[in-house]
Amino acid sequence: MTAEVATAMVTPRSTEPTTGKRYGLGFWLDPTDTRVSLEGCDAGVSFRSIHDQSRDLTTTVVSNSTEGAWPVLRALEATVEP
Repeated sequence: MTAEVATAMVTPRSTEPTTGKRYGLGFWLDPTDTRVSLEGCDAGVSFRSIHDQSRDLTTTVVSNSTEGAWPVLRALEATVEP
């Protein structure tokens, strides 16, 4: 992947009205800092990966249940996130 493609993927394309989060090409972009995230769930699986560019820190949670990732993510946010 070229730097141009990576930049295009994290360029805001729209904004979610209730949270202010911006959306690039497949990535959620935090409205107040340099965090970029991917997330999703389906029957039997849930996932979120957040990369904080300013700290060069990535946190990823994958669960084999639809709702399993979210409690772990809340605990991580309470200890790892700024």
